[in-house]
Amino acid sequence: MAALPNLTVVGGESGLPLYPIPTGLKLERHFFMQFRHRDWMKSEFRNLASREVRAVAIDLFCVAYDEDPAGTLPANEELIARLVDVPLDDWRGLCSRSIGPLDGWQKCRTDTGALRLFHPAVLEMVTEASKARRDHIERKAADRERKRLEALPDQMRRAGASSRMAEDTDLIVRLDEYLLEHFPPPTQRRPQIVRQALEEMDTAGRSAGL
Repeated sequence: MAALPNLTVVGGESGLPLYPIPTGLKLERHFFMQFRHRDWMKSEFRNLASREVRAVAIDLFCVAYDEDPAGTLPANEELIARLVDVPLDDWRGLCSRSIGPLDGWQKCRTDTGALRLFHPAVLEMVTEASKARRDHIERKAADRERKRLEALPDQMRRAGASSRMAEDTDLIVRLDEYLLEHFPPPTQRRPQIVRQALEEMDTAGRSAGL
């Protein structure tokens, strides 16, 4: 089981915990949840709750996954009932049972101060998914960087740079950074653009006495 982020207590209503997933982080592109079905099958909740409550509880998990912040629910019974498509009177009836669909859910504050509900099991799933999302973004960024650096020597030669310049690893890295800053995508690295960047870098270097 993955370690959960620290839920620090913030001021306000009964010292509520601060939800660790930031507002704005949504997982709508994740088409599956890393649901620990064995934990669910063995859980006290699953073995004691009615079938109707269990069904709605699973829907709550799924709904919360796509909420903002990811893994939370609004702290409003009408909104929650609408999210799981249950009439409000039926929802209240389910919640009045000895084990209701919101068992295990707790109040928290988000980074914007909003009052929301979270469930430790859902938080664990969201934490793992957000880490996988972050790793994926980092891998894609690293792959883009590798491809840019591999293509740059040939682009420099076509721009009129010498073979020595095109083999200078330090220059290639500095030129890549300069192009990203001054000629960012979607600007294509055509010969005239690369030539202009090299000339501007050379002029700036001379002015700085480098």
